[in-house]
This record gives sequence, structure tokens and C-alpha cells, in this order.
Amino acid sequence: MNDQPGAGAELYELFPSVQHTYQRIAEWTGIDVQRIFEEERQPGQEHRQGIGAIRQAAAVLGIADVLAEEYGITPAAVCGLSFGALVGATLAGSVERQDLFTLLMRLREVPPPAADNGPQAVAMLRIPYDTATDDLLAGVPDVYLSADLGKVGTGQERMVLLGGYRSALQEFGAGFPAGALHVSDDHGAAFHSPLQQHISDFLEPTLEAMTFHDPRVPVHSCMERKALTTAEEIRDLFRRNPTAPVSVPHMIGGLEDGGTELGLVLGPAAFGTFQSAAFPVVHVESPDHVFEAMTAVYDFGIELPSTEAGVAQ
Repeated sequence: MNDQPGAGAELYELFPSVQHTYQRIAEWTGIDVQRIFEEERQPGQEHRQGIGAIRQAAAVLGIADVLAEEYGITPAAVCGLSFGALVGATLAGSVERQDLFTLLMRLREVPPPAADNGPQAVAMLRIPYDTATDDLLAGVPDVYLSADLGKVGTGQERMVLLGGYRSALQEFGAGFPAGALHVSDDHGAAFHSPLQQHISDFLEPTLEAMTFHDPRVPVHSCMERKALTTAEEIRDLFRRNPTAPVSVPHMIGGLEDGGTELGLVLGPAAFGTFQSAAFPVVHVESPDHVFEAMTAVYDFGIELPSTEAGVAQ
């Protein structure tokens, strides 16, 4: 996960705008800044239960504030994968920052799913690039597509993540060569699958109470190849995020459709996810990266202040 202790600390020390961002987040969450930076996830604790999601969102928003306030770099479009989609929508102004952190605090209180059918898990599998996942999983009970991570290797294959009950994933994996399907020991939740419906149900009152706005710039969905431009589309993104599969090709393809010239991946992220894009991409996580982003903006002739696509993961 992209939520390791220390994320954002260097920028916090250097930029007053980042310090202000974190101080506001501390006020909204009741979690002091030092704890946001330092607290580690406990063994067996899911991403949503620890401070990791708050730390990750804080880092992305802090970097966005530095780019905007210090250098006049603001996004012409945003996107994000999985949890990053929620942060991306916030960067686009569709969700108030305080509301985002209220939601993240509620996520920490989600009860575990019913254990009637055993523990859940996530598995990684390489498949031929042209394989239809609907056909792959047809008739396979309790195994679902969680994420399409796109092309890997020479481009003849793609990586998918599957979510389901651990026993069902292991049974499904038995039909492949040894080692082809790897069931993770680190994740006990079948994220982005129907097995996470309990999260959607728990969060519904919070989402119902939130005010969603039309985004200032398009939010490119990670669930379909589509630019979201209305408040209701963003509300739907938030509602479906726990249970719907996500797709890197959909997300990057949408940015390409929108004519993206330069992408900035903000904060701690699996940067390699974005390297298949047709446009250049720069990772911005440290003070040095901020200056690299400025250089890239000028090198590629991007006009300020309305500039490149911002990418949150």
C-alpha cells in the first residue's frame, strides 16, 4: 500500500502551504500531525482501518497546494485509482476537503463482514491481453475481478487482481500452472468486489449527508472510460468505489481521450502504473520532484496556470 510512515514529511518541513494543509486535517480528524506522519498500520489491519489513508490523502493534497500556490500549476483534469479516485474528486472541487476526511474517519469504523463464508483475500494473475475477464470468471462462484492493471512485460499479457473468498481463490488457482495465481497473505479484504457491500451500506448515511458539487475540471473515472462532470456522477463514484472493479486502462485511456499533454502523479504511488500512458508522466512526492515537475511543465511547453492533468493514486 502507498501509506508508509513518513510520506509527505519532507514537503511539510519545507513549505508553509503544506504545514497549513496538515494543520487543517489535524483539526478535522482530531489526529495530530506527528501521528499522521508516524503511526504504522498494525498487523492484520486493513488500509481503511489505520491512518494510512489519511496520511496518503494529506500528502496528495499538500503537494497539490504547493504546486498551485507556489508555482501556479493547477490541473486541467484529474483522475485516481481506487482510493485515489476519491482524492482526485476532492482536488477537482467536487467534494469539500473536510467532508473527505469525515468519510475517511468513518471508514475506520467499518465493522468486519460476516464470517459465514470464511476469510476474504486478493489474488494476482497474468492473463493473455485479449482475454475477456467475464469469460475467465464465468461460472466461478465467489471470485470477482477487482482491478485491471493493464499491460505487463512485452505487452502480450495484462495483470489483473481478483477478489473473493480465500478458499474460492485457491480452488480457482488450482486450474492454472503452479504459481500463476498468487493469493496475497497481506490483504484480508476482497476490495472492489460485491463482497465489500457491507462498506457501502455502512457509509451510505455519510454519503447521503455530504454535498457534492460539479467538478471544476473533468474527473476521469477508473471504473469506465468516461469523464465525470456532474455532482451526481461523483456521488455515484463514491458510492460504487468499494464494490466496483477498477481499471488502469480505463483511467489512462480517458486522460488520453481528453488530450492530456503531461501527467503529474501526486504523492506516494505505484508510479509504474502510469508509465504505459501515451503522454509523459512525472512523479511528484518530494521537494526535488516539485522542481522536476516545474522543469517538465516548461520543457513540454505547458501554459500556466491551467496546465496538466493531475493524477492521484
